[in-house]
Amino acid sequence: MHPECHPDMVKEADFVGSTMEIMAYAEKGGGREYIIGTENSIVEHLQYKCPEKRFYPLSKDCVCHNMQATTLMDVYRAVNGTGGEEIVMSDELITASRKCIDEMLRLGT
Repeated sequence: MHPECHPDMVKEADFVGSTMEIMAYAEKGGGREYIIGTENSIVEHLQYKCPEKRFYPLSKDCVCHNMQATTLMDVYRAVNGTGGEEIVMSDELITASRKCIDEMLRLGT
């Protein structure tokens, strides 16, 4: 379960972590069945990667609408310069932001 979930639910979880940590826990864990307290698409990914295990969503309504807001086509159009809005940032903000992105990439591998 994600740590930002309701505290009463988090204290009942066997594992609390980021999406990648939840996936690693479920993939490598010795259990056969897992209730997943994150975006429902993660349940589908886990079931595909580990067909010998069973994964259940905590709720059928676990959908992160913010994650669904940007589509692959949105990214394609932005890269091609045919869509989206340009975001202008100072060099200082770009440098500070890059540290966070680099750290996420480092932790995800």
